[in-house]
Amino acid sequence: MEKTVIILIHIILLATPLLRAETVDFDKFIDLVKQHSKNLLLAEKEKEMARANKKQAISTALPKIAATANYTRNLTSYYMYANFGKLGAVFGGAPGQVAKFKVKFDNEYSANIALQQTLFSPSVGSAIKAANQYQKLTDYSYTASEQAILSGAKKMFYQTLLLKKFWQVSRAAEVNAKDNYDNIKLKFENGVVSEFETLQAKVRWKNAIPKTAEAKRNYELALNNMKNWAGISVADSLSLKGIFGDCPPMPKKVPFAEILKNRPDYNAMLWEQKLRKTNLGAKKASYFPTLTGTAVYAYSAQSDYFKLDQQNNLYFAGLNLSFPIYTGGYRRSEVQKAQIEMEKSKVRIDQAKENIYNEISNIYLRLAEAHERIASAKATLQAAQKAFTIAESTAKSGLATQLQLKDARVGYDMAQMSHYSAIFDYLAAYYDFQRATGRE
Repeated sequence: MEKTVIILIHIILLATPLLRAETVDFDKFIDLVKQHSKNLLLAEKEKEMARANKKQAISTALPKIAATANYTRNLTSYYMYANFGKLGAVFGGAPGQVAKFKVKFDNEYSANIALQQTLFSPSVGSAIKAANQYQKLTDYSYTASEQAILSGAKKMFYQTLLLKKFWQVSRAAEVNAKDNYDNIKLKFENGVVSEFETLQAKVRWKNAIPKTAEAKRNYELALNNMKNWAGISVADSLSLKGIFGDCPPMPKKVPFAEILKNRPDYNAMLWEQKLRKTNLGAKKASYFPTLTGTAVYAYSAQSDYFKLDQQNNLYFAGLNLSFPIYTGGYRRSEVQKAQIEMEKSKVRIDQAKENIYNEISNIYLRLAEAHERIASAKATLQAAQKAFTIAESTAKSGLATQLQLKDARVGYDMAQMSHYSAIFDYLAAYYDFQRATGRE
């Protein structure tokens, strides 16, 4: 029986897939996001679509060659009738008699090759120009998407690291409260402290447990979100490697004209405006004629047998001029719509300038505020740590009450969280500043 149980355990272990443990630091996480981001993949597909549109537009200016081949089996005979009048006797009949001629053979063969070239069409040039502009637009859009995703990934890493710090602080507070309770309980059993002080220590310990559980849950939820961004299976274990160390220095203000030049999303809007202008020109071009040239080689043969008899070889060329005259107002409405779209793009650009200016101003205010808060939080943390060390030492010797120790610990925990939060807020504003100035 025991041997059977051991075998079953081995079977279960072999059938169960091994969980992969993944440890990522900041650089590795960013690289994983670059490789596995679904949003970046979609943006890349838009770039591929732009390249395909460009090829399609260029093809409209290139010659088109088509070849066809046909075979027809005539199941019945086909005749042509003619009345030659007085000349009927010449063909062996009476004057005025209707003559009958067979004009179809049992088998008919035909093939032709046609070359068609657009010689003049304003829409062709507009299509090629629009395709180039659309490719530029998608390139800038991709860069804007990439910058936004990488900026979000950087903030996500440090936000998760912040939640890990919160969990560690909560867990340390819980362990400290448990150790303190065990120490007070021992003193109570020896008659050194009162039951009230013992209950205070127990309540402090019990209150710390759900706070630690909540902090752990928030940290694990953030880890799962990171796994999704980095292409890591949710079933795999993930741990972060990183510290809240020195922050980068305050960035210098950037001239607004330089920001607009570097912003890929703003440049995408400029190319959209150019595209709208080209589209307007294309709609106006619908009033112009289109000239197309054609060259054709045609071959045909007929026979009552399966062979090529009665052959013909034909070569001909031609020009086709198509001139639109009246479309019921459709072209005019298309021009009006294109004009409105171009004007809307101008308004969006003006609106974007205002939004970018306000965004940069607000981010810089956040940077300055967080930078000052880091220095203040660091000084507060040092003081709170010293106060807690003194309170913990005096509590062990019986010179400080449990309430004083609890207040000191809460102050120390809050100081740690405030310090970490200030660092995260500065880093988040810093990465937003890099993205907003086009330097991501």
